[in-house]
Amino acid sequence: MAPADMDASRRRALRAWRFLQRTGLWEAVVVALAFLVYFFIRGAVVDRAGEALSNALDLIALERALGIYHELEWQSWIIDEYWAIRVMNWIYFWGHLPMVILLAVYLWIRHRSTYTLARNAFLASGAIGVVIYAFYPVAPPRLIPFAGYVDTMAVFDRVGYQAQEAQAFVNPYAAVPSLHFGWSMLLGFMVAWVGRGRLSVVVAGLLWPVAMLFSVVMTANHFIVDAIAGAAVSLAGLAIAEGIRRAQPEALRRLRAIAARGRG
Repeated sequence: MAPADMDASRRRALRAWRFLQRTGLWEAVVVALAFLVYFFIRGAVVDRAGEALSNALDLIALERALGIYHELEWQSWIIDEYWAIRVMNWIYFWGHLPMVILLAVYLWIRHRSTYTLARNAFLASGAIGVVIYAFYPVAPPRLIPFAGYVDTMAVFDRVGYQAQEAQAFVNPYAAVPSLHFGWSMLLGFMVAWVGRGRLSVVVAGLLWPVAMLFSVVMTANHFIVDAIAGAAVSLAGLAIAEGIRRAQPEALRRLRAIAARGRG
């Protein structure tokens, strides 16, 4: 290829790259691929029901020892109120991936630096999560047949993540950590941070993870300790993301120095 043709090809490639970055298409592709890998790996350990049930019983014993085994009590608060069940089901289903996508788009448009921090925190915590899912499968309360829990999503709603359990990307034994709660906590805090000039936004951001905590427990999809683990993993992901953000200026400086030496 002639030098002029190579330069033209490079210019076209650069314009295409800038277009992908400017429109967010490249970001969408990266995030979509990351989530596909996350769900594929998470769904690769769905055949360990006995181990998952045994681990769930161990968690019940741990919560009893800590005095925080309140899941049945919490579910009893809503089980006789159809509207309350529907609200908790709605929060559990629509407050996870749909809300993540919606708020991610908002942050990308209005608060790009916060978006980048959130994206990296999600990717890092998701990577930690799938490792734990692979080595420590745990059945959710709704799949413990003799514990007395009601699967509110299956009984009262046609829409639910559990309706997809036969599909390749869903693992019913990925209860620990609860990224349902952990990611809602991250997003809630970040929304509160970027909206700190408006009290209503701050309150909404802080209350959202509280609502998700009650939802994941009251719908019998997670134990309380699952949510605690989800918070810990998500905060670890946030620490990794913050480390990446602080390292970027130094890495860029070094790359510029290397490029300058190359030109010299």
